[in-house]
Amino acid sequence: MNCRRALLLLAVLGLAGFRLGAAPPPLLARALDRWAANHDEVAFTQETRFFAKDGSVKEERTERFDPSLPDDRRWHLIEVNGQAASPTLRVKVEGRKNGRPKPKVDEKPSDFLDLDHAAAVSETPALVRYQIPLRPEAQRLINVDDIEVVVTVDKASGSIVGIGAALKEPIRVLLGIARITDLDVDFRLTPVAEGATQPSAVEPGSTARVKISRFGHAVEYNWSDFKNVVPYAAQ
Repeated sequence: MNCRRALLLLAVLGLAGFRLGAAPPPLLARALDRWAANHDEVAFTQETRFFAKDGSVKEERTERFDPSLPDDRRWHLIEVNGQAASPTLRVKVEGRKNGRPKPKVDEKPSDFLDLDHAAAVSETPALVRYQIPLRPEAQRLINVDDIEVVVTVDKASGSIVGIGAALKEPIRVLLGIARITDLDVDFRLTPVAEGATQPSAVEPGSTARVKISRFGHAVEYNWSDFKNVVPYAAQ
């Protein structure tokens, strides 16, 4: 799993570096189990900015990822530097990205989350907001003390309706080779009634952003326009 994919996965799963509480909150544990059992794959738009060492933008790309399409068409290059991508460049970029084996993410939230030390940080009659630390073995990937993540659960439906993450200060990853300088995740999900089999849909306006610097070159990824889809293999 590459650094960018791992960071997005960790953020979306709601990982944070806090050691609070003493037992798994039942509401949170059930909500995570339901999310793992019922979540669908998601299509999204990815905007990528490549920066020069002086901080100027060298190139901007806009792409769409859609796992409901066959593997050789799941990535689609839309624009480069604000202009429609040429057929030649599309063949080159899409062929390279779609030619890679599709990564499999078999991990469940419980594989990363230390639910025994999760804690509610705020509560209303309708919602509970939790902070959740990583399991000790997962903390080797990243200094989680510098990431703040909150998972919001809807009491009536018992489902996750919000995931937020932010970076308090730059942190080093990949044994210090790369540095994360910006992270911001704001996912809003539709509540799903207890016993329902359909997944929580990602609501409009949900976004995620991460900026990574490696060997003096920075790359920023912005994800938006999320849409729940049925994977092509399951159609």
